[in-house]
Amino acid sequence: MLQPIVAYYRVSREKQGRSGLGLDGQRRLVSTFAANETMEIAGEFTEVETGKGVDALERRPQLAAALRKAKKLKCPVVVAKLDRLSRDVAFIAGLMAKRVPFIVTELGRDVDPFMLHIYAAVAEKERSVIAERTRLALAEAKHRGKRLGNQRQANVNKAAAAARDAQLEPILKEMWELPLREIAQELTDRGIPAPRGGNWNPMTVMRVMRRLGIPSE
Repeated sequence: MLQPIVAYYRVSREKQGRSGLGLDGQRRLVSTFAANETMEIAGEFTEVETGKGVDALERRPQLAAALRKAKKLKCPVVVAKLDRLSRDVAFIAGLMAKRVPFIVTELGRDVDPFMLHIYAAVAEKERSVIAERTRLALAEAKHRGKRLGNQRQANVNKAAAAARDAQLEPILKEMWELPLREIAQELTDRGIPAPRGGNWNPMTVMRVMRRLGIPSE
């Protein structure tokens, strides 16, 4: 007879599904583990929520539901990786107090709660070290005058602005003698969106005209 298990999957944000820690990847790991260990998945619970914070369990109703299901079936909750539960030692300790066994596929079925605490402590330390290294690297880059942020996205935004200005230039040249307020109203009436969306206003018109080298009244 196959041993029942409850599977729990978690990503901290929607786009994480594209990575190796995505939901599909977790399902494959748990399914393969269950097949190799003659186990049967009796329930699956999926969550999109961060694992941080002292109130993390309160913000993870699917994990709470998985615990209730496992208690009812008297079976373990299985996760693909320990950090799908948390990297926080206190949080892991709180879960252990629920009297529901946990199995982490990458660690194996025979790892006891004490060892899970040890692994969680190592993961928590690793997270703090990575965070500190990142902070120091960003501070050093800023000190050297390096521009931070997504340069690729900045280039895309710049190209989009240039294309928009090119379309506006002939229109604004036709109306350059009009008061800025009237130009703004005309652009809005024509259904031409302002650079940041919505209606035009005199200040926005003036900025665009200056950028294009068009004199304004």
